[in-house]
Amino acid sequence: MTLMNRRRFIAWIATAVTSMMLVIGFQFVNLSPASSVTTLNVYAAVSLTNALNAIKTQYQSANPSVNVVYTFGASGTLLSQIQAGAPADIFISAATDQIDVLQNSSPSKLVSGSRKNIVRNRLVLIAPTTPPVSAGSAALTSFNGLTNANISGVAIGDYTGTPPVVPAGNYTKQVLTSRGIFSTLTPKLYLASNVRNVLTAVENKASVTIGGVNKTIDAGAVYKTDAAISNKVRVVQTALTTESDPIVYPLGILTRTTVLTTAQSFSNYLTGTTAQNIFRNNYGFLAP
Repeated sequence: MTLMNRRRFIAWIATAVTSMMLVIGFQFVNLSPASSVTTLNVYAAVSLTNALNAIKTQYQSANPSVNVVYTFGASGTLLSQIQAGAPADIFISAATDQIDVLQNSSPSKLVSGSRKNIVRNRLVLIAPTTPPVSAGSAALTSFNGLTNANISGVAIGDYTGTPPVVPAGNYTKQVLTSRGIFSTLTPKLYLASNVRNVLTAVENKASVTIGGVNKTIDAGAVYKTDAAISNKVRVVQTALTTESDPIVYPLGILTRTTVLTTAQSFSNYLTGTTAQNIFRNNYGFLAP
């Protein structure tokens, strides 16, 4: 092979290899397209934790391109975080007050028409069941019985603030007020930062300081759904629906969202058959 032919042959080989690499590269592009995952940030009342986590599993199975990220807490606390710029796409409160603040802002911070109630709940009085249980706690049969001298401490959500920090605490205050015993019970009330912390305090018969006095938690008020997830408490009494504002969970989509279509999809899913069956049949929530 002459020098000229050898150079031509080498050039041909180089061209062929380059072409082959380009073909292989294009095949990788075609066979392995970049998958796009959309993150949806949902700020939700802590009492929804178990149910929403179960719903997330079902939703993401049907929508693998969506990653639902939850932030749970007291509704009033979440509202403050959202007002301070937290990256929420959806907010689900345990009362109307917190959603009202966002909707009534000027301009409104909720997408027009996005607000809707997804479930309802009931308020219950609970007492611990794991020994040792105090005599007062063991004998408790009603909200009114909380005034008995042998009931030391009563845990409820922090009802302070406008709107209230913990809706469950505000509902409890309304129930106690409607029964004419709120003022009497005030020296016994331990205000917890969210409703799940109320449940924990009752389960553990927590030792707390109320008004500078050490007391043991003998009872507390939580949602019916919170009591249902614990085997360490019993339901003493369920409050009447007429004794407080309706216990509803309104949802709103924030105008700050950059994933509106995904937010609308998840919102619709929460009121659909699959999610409602989980809410109601698995966790005891009531239809909206």
